[in-house]
Amino acid sequence: CPVPPPAAVTFGDGTHVIGSSLPAGTYRTRANVSGCYWERLSGFSGQLSDVIANNFSNSHQVVAIATTDAGFNSNGCGTWTNDLSALTTSQTAPFTDGTFIVNTDISAGTWSAPGGTSCYWERLSGFSGQSSAIIANDFGATTPVVTISASDIGFTSNGCGAWTKQ
Repeated sequence: CPVPPPAAVTFGDGTHVIGSSLPAGTYRTRANVSGCYWERLSGFSGQLSDVIANNFSNSHQVVAIATTDAGFNSNGCGTWTNDLSALTTSQTAPFTDGTFIVNTDISAGTWSAPGGTSCYWERLSGFSGQSSAIIANDFGATTPVVTISASDIGFTSNGCGAWTKQ
């Protein structure tokens, strides 16, 4: 018997309790929005120490919410979904800003971009949002060339221009 796909989960901005109003899992936004802020929370005291990881971006995001997280908060991000299907038309087509799933949105291999003083990129081992998930990164690179490994889980780019496969 084939295994049915998981039930679709979508949610919007606000503070969500993990396990109660929102199941743990990996979620993404599927559209670029201006001023998306999200945070994974260990508690609800409002103190900075409750923030496990966070991010602010103007492009689509991917985040893995752990079963041990108490909550997840987002503002200005639009709709989050557990639909992790490709955002791109081809894994080898040029792409710009956002967080991408390797081997779903983009393929492993060597990529280059125009770059510039505000160019930031990172190769990711996961979508926790924590610095321990960053395999490699760079900021301010002109004409960056990056080899994304088949074992990388994700890749984030901001302000680098269009990445093209070499």
